Amino acid sequence: MDASAELFTTQGFATTSTHQIADAVGIRQASLYYHFPSKTEIFLKLLNSTVEPSTALAASLGEAEANAPLRLWALTAAECRLLLSSRWNVGRLYQLPVAASEEFSDYHAQRAQLEQIFRDIAGEIVGPDDPRVDLPFHIALSVIEMRKNDGVVPFPLAEDSLPDLAIMLADAVLAVLGCELPSNRVERTLELIKQASEELEEDSK
Repeated sequence: MDASAELFTTQGFATTSTHQIADAVGIRQASLYYHFPSKTEIFLKLLNSTVEPSTALAASLGEAEANAPLRLWALTAAECRLLLSSRWNVGRLYQLPVAASEEFSDYHAQRAQLEQIFRDIAGEIVGPDDPRVDLPFHIALSVIEMRKNDGVVPFPLAEDSLPDLAIMLADAVLAVLGCELPSNRVERTLELIKQASEELEEDSK
């Protein structure tokens, strides 16, 4: 997936071929088709990788004993952390025109679900009719514009720390809602991320 992420993020979807992807991976094109029937399927998998972990975390947050500010802070930090953990800026893929195609309806549904979760939690803090409820999701995604696309992982996933940029943006989300920062927010978030990851791994078995 790393090779396809590089090609899609640097030269776009239309000009990337399965032949190029296979060459980059070091396998025959026929072998690539054994795993993915088309480059559309590869693109969809990359798109989904930008939202699936956070959607799983959101489900866990719904069952966690945490107030709305902490849940929103954790969700924002986790999404930023995810988007900073890849060599290539896969978050950019959503900006490509092809991403709007109906072929990627599964991704659109997941993204819409995640956006609504952000909105709902923000609504618990400021009220559902407050126009600020739309801001947290977009603040989280602003990390896409704040990282490079040079093949270097900005912040490898770690169990004991969060990226400074993720912390800054999560703090900004609560600031724009006029909400105090939760105590031990980093530690609690790391616990919630670990729990969600374990549940996701268990569900995939």
